[in-house]
Amino acid sequence: MKLFLKTPLQLLLNSILLICAVSAPAETAHSEREKLLDKEILSLYKELSRARELLSYENIISLPNNTTVNFIGKYPNRTGVRIRKFLVDTDPGNKSKMRTSDEKSILLEFNGTTLSKIEISVITEDVQIQQKTKTRILDLTPLDDNVNDMELNFNGLDGSNKFLLSDLSNDPSKSERNDFKKDFYIKFLLDFHSQISSILASQKERGLKGQKNMLQQLNGSLKY
Repeated sequence: MKLFLKTPLQLLLNSILLICAVSAPAETAHSEREKLLDKEILSLYKELSRARELLSYENIISLPNNTTVNFIGKYPNRTGVRIRKFLVDTDPGNKSKMRTSDEKSILLEFNGTTLSKIEISVITEDVQIQQKTKTRILDLTPLDDNVNDMELNFNGLDGSNKFLLSDLSNDPSKSERNDFKKDFYIKFLLDFHSQISSILASQKERGLKGQKNMLQQLNGSLKY
């Protein structure tokens, strides 16, 4: 019986084939994970489109604490809304002295009834060391299937940087893009989805209360 000895080249090829056989399922699972994350983001975009209802209110009557609402354009021809949330940390010994502040906001713009732009901003400032960082995330095509075309801008003490989400590494050994979507972006969108739902509910509640008061007043007028 003749024995066949494997050459170093054959051993190397076998090792490569083995690595590919092991990594292929991991790569597939990682890619599927990203598709699920993208699907969740697109679903949240559609939910956030409910903010368009706010454009129909001439005045926003009630807001949660540390929240502001500003509109793009003038009533009744508004095209967008920006919602800001603030968190201020003051000196325990002097409440009028601010130590740090955090501001996060979302801008939703519409082309008619269609969501046409999403802009997210996160600003952090440490007053004591006079350090301020700002991150802006821009998606100009929020309703297409490509989430990775959003643009990220960062300005801080170390300078500024600008890149597309697609530039982030995204493989099983270094999943920066998936981690960004899972650990930050989806949580951010969920936070503002809850905030928008709360704002809309408070406007409708005030509206129903106003209607009830009007009906009571009309009914009272029948007494004479």
